[in-house]
Amino acid sequence: MSYDENDAARDDFYEQISRELYPDHKQQAIEEFTADRLRSYYVKSPGVMRPAVDAVQEAKALLAVGRHSPALVFSASAIELLLKATLLRPVVYGLVHNDALAEIIVQRVIGRQTDIERYEGLLAGLFHTLAKIDLRAICRDGVTLPLLQEAKQFQSLRDKILHQGTHCSPQDAETAFSVAVAVYDKIVAPMLFALGLKVEEKGVIEPV
Repeated sequence: MSYDENDAARDDFYEQISRELYPDHKQQAIEEFTADRLRSYYVKSPGVMRPAVDAVQEAKALLAVGRHSPALVFSASAIELLLKATLLRPVVYGLVHNDALAEIIVQRVIGRQTDIERYEGLLAGLFHTLAKIDLRAICRDGVTLPLLQEAKQFQSLRDKILHQGTHCSPQDAETAFSVAVAVYDKIVAPMLFALGLKVEEKGVIEPV
């Protein structure tokens, strides 16, 4: 997808919010965002991960009947939901302290940012602060390419399927599903565990 005036306007909006909240450096947002505040969001909103879980299940069902391109679309969507809705949304709510304003920012900034690179830095800093792990170095077992790089590749392929009518191979669909599962296993679950949380049936997040 090309970068247009609307994308530029959203980026300018994001930068303005960042400057107003943290004029010195965005890293301050991570340093000031405590684990307790993150944890309280999940306790208050235990179903925040449910859409991602539903997308993973839909991808699995589509794979089972050989519908590879739709399966890849749902796997890529699950990846975005895991990263944005499950991890990044609580950060915005915690920083803004006003639910109405926070939701506006989420929809204007996070809700339309489909490019992982645009919020990768904040996620990486948050992950390192809480889980003491380099997010960008995480790989699937037996794979040397970083997990986020794989996610970006399937995000791009998903966009081509949706907007250009491209089809994917069965192998691409299977790998995209594995990447979505790995994003949960290696990124989301460790982050939640670091916050003293666990995931129950249907993606419900609860205290350990």
